[in-house]
Amino acid sequence: MTSPITYSHHLVALTARAQAANARLAGADPDRRAARVAVARPRAAALSVWLDGSPLEESTAADVDAGRIPLLEQPPTPVTGGWARALQLDAMETQEVAAVEYANLRRVEDVEHELAAAALAHPLDTLGRLHGIISQGLVLPEVIGRYRVTEQAVHDGTQGMMIYSAAAPDAVPAAMEALGTWISRRAITVPPVILAGVVHERLLELQPFEAGNGRVARAFTRILLVASGIDTHGAAVLEQPLADDAGAYYAEVAATLRRQGDLTRWLERHTAAVALALETAADAVDPEPRPAPPERGRPTVEELPARGELTVRDYATRVGVDLRTAMADLHAFVRAGELVDLPGGGGLRFARPAEQPDRG
Repeated sequence: MTSPITYSHHLVALTARAQAANARLAGADPDRRAARVAVARPRAAALSVWLDGSPLEESTAADVDAGRIPLLEQPPTPVTGGWARALQLDAMETQEVAAVEYANLRRVEDVEHELAAAALAHPLDTLGRLHGIISQGLVLPEVIGRYRVTEQAVHDGTQGMMIYSAAAPDAVPAAMEALGTWISRRAITVPPVILAGVVHERLLELQPFEAGNGRVARAFTRILLVASGIDTHGAAVLEQPLADDAGAYYAEVAATLRRQGDLTRWLERHTAAVALALETAADAVDPEPRPAPPERGRPTVEELPARGELTVRDYATRVGVDLRTAMADLHAFVRAGELVDLPGGGGLRFARPAEQPDRG
């Protein structure tokens, strides 16, 4: 089903970070955690919709949550090319469809634990049901939960440029059957964060359904984590680190295809995202003292342009510290959101985050 997993030292360290943050979340004050969940769940749903290129406006999401938007009663006319083409519709219709996408993801929350209870033993059945919830009102009933029969490619949501082509339709059923078997057999032996990362990539790569594949992949990833005791309350916004560099998120799937299924860099990227999301949530509900990024390194970090890179050795040389101190300094900047740990860099390469567009 997939290439053998390479457990690099960096991947092992990232997995340990995720586990430690999850333990903090599990032991946090219930009231503080509940307050965090109330903010995190709508944010996660909105980000997942945006990652699929939807023009959902924050005001539309707020109206959905308040029950002020009547949702579509009939599926919209199918539009090829994703939201880049759908934007040719008038503004009201566009936001109506975006509202349904968002509302459907919020509905998944109501059955998340029920789906998680079945996900490891019956992953394909769970995926079919999940697709039904996410796609309701957006596609014709006869394609809900069924594997696609059309050719598909993943495009940049804003420019419409193709990032990669999905597998041929006739290859999807066998590939999904193999994925389901792999999940059931490896659920006990593969760390939960790694299992979820493998499945996430495979679903993005295969695009098994006619619509909603990105949202399905992210929702099922969360369900697999919940099934294994990770963030069972939904306090972490797992989509945030992915949305912080959405282009790289999908480009890494394309790169994995070019590497003939070698998942090492994808798993490092994905596990780093999960660890960061869990740590951010844990910091919010269970604050613990941690040093601020050191002032000695601030000039070196701030002179980097957006996406500008910095290695541990470069930092150590410029700041005049040893490598161990440089590593600690750089991770402090990562926790503060001023740097990101570059996937595939083995924990030794960092960069300034890309600037994000305003969502309003």
